[in-house]
Amino acid sequence: MRQVTVTMGAHELTSLDAGEFLYDGGAMFGAVPKVIWESLVPVDEQNRIQLTLSPLLIRVGSRRILVDVGFGERHTKRELKIFGFDPARNVEQALGTLGLAPEDVDTVVLTHLHVDHAGGATRERGGTIEPAFPNARYLVNEREWNDALAPDARSAAAYRADDFVPLEEAGRLEFVGDTHDVGDGVSMVRTGGHTAGHMMVLVATDSGTAVYPADLIPSRHHVRVPYIAGVDTFPLDVIGEKKRLLEEAHRERWLTILDHDPSGNVGRIVKDDRGRYAFRDEDV
Repeated sequence: MRQVTVTMGAHELTSLDAGEFLYDGGAMFGAVPKVIWESLVPVDEQNRIQLTLSPLLIRVGSRRILVDVGFGERHTKRELKIFGFDPARNVEQALGTLGLAPEDVDTVVLTHLHVDHAGGATRERGGTIEPAFPNARYLVNEREWNDALAPDARSAAAYRADDFVPLEEAGRLEFVGDTHDVGDGVSMVRTGGHTAGHMMVLVATDSGTAVYPADLIPSRHHVRVPYIAGVDTFPLDVIGEKKRLLEEAHRERWLTILDHDPSGNVGRIVKDDRGRYAFRDEDV
């Protein structure tokens, strides 16, 4: 995966390269038969496909807004075995390639609190787990927070309390509702679906709108409306919200920035010759 920066008016949007990981293909494609999805993506002998960790960095004026943070630097041997990622590649390393340090980030938006999106929110220093971005306020949907603190049996494995509880203890956490104005054209909107409190991020600029749908549409293949991940908590909500997003993104020609696609995360929503929505890479 390569790191990509797009300039839209006064905003610079960078899809960061915070590493890659392996994930069960059946879990990623849900009810779509393997005979179909394995023709779309390579699969290993353990039924895993490769996905990217692609947080979004928004730079506008003096603001440095980070949307999601990937796995981070704290891992167990079990996690490394399951997900097969390189712990040396993380969001801090990705920011460093742009000449930025964690201290330069003023806002961290967490679309939800699953480990592949929130694991890098904290770090361990001297035996203490602390916010990884010490000068930032962290924005989290309140419903997502409550569900992450008391997850059901189906979703418990996706959450690690040490990724987010220390944020509250350090006084760095801010709860948001169904919509929230981050400032400088950046806003959060609850989609639900993947989790009840799942959020997407919109960036309104002088040159149009960009959307980071997070795990509502994790890859280009999930632009197809029936392609719903098996780990989505409320699949019918995913379908409804995805339809609304795709219609608007196509009509308004929104730049769409995905979070997990190894073939490229920056593009536009188009329609193919059969009238189905598809993802077309932006020429950047």
